[in-house]
Amino acid sequence: MNRKEFIISELKDNPQDLFNQYLMALEYLKENNRVEAISLFDNIYTTSPNYLPVYYMYALNLIELKRFKEAQFIIEKGIQVANNTNKEKVKNELSQLLDLYFD
Repeated sequence: MNRKEFIISELKDNPQDLFNQYLMALEYLKENNRVEAISLFDNIYTTSPNYLPVYYMYALNLIELKRFKEAQFIIEKGIQVANNTNKEKVKNELSQLLDLYFD
């Protein structure tokens, strides 16, 4: 069983598992399937806005698709969540992404 098959199997057992949803999105990115990856990132963001790992990759892939307004919104939301949960490292990473593309 390869990595993708394992993640699919895990998601069948527990479809709400955020970590495995995130891993599945990364697998889609490895396959250059950005549309499916973004769909999963969006689902994670929508259902669990406090799941901080999603913000950076979600925004970065929106930027790659030139969906700049959406990307900026996601980055700013992620900074708010990181700030509210005292996750300084995540806040700094998102702030750097914001500065890099939207300064």
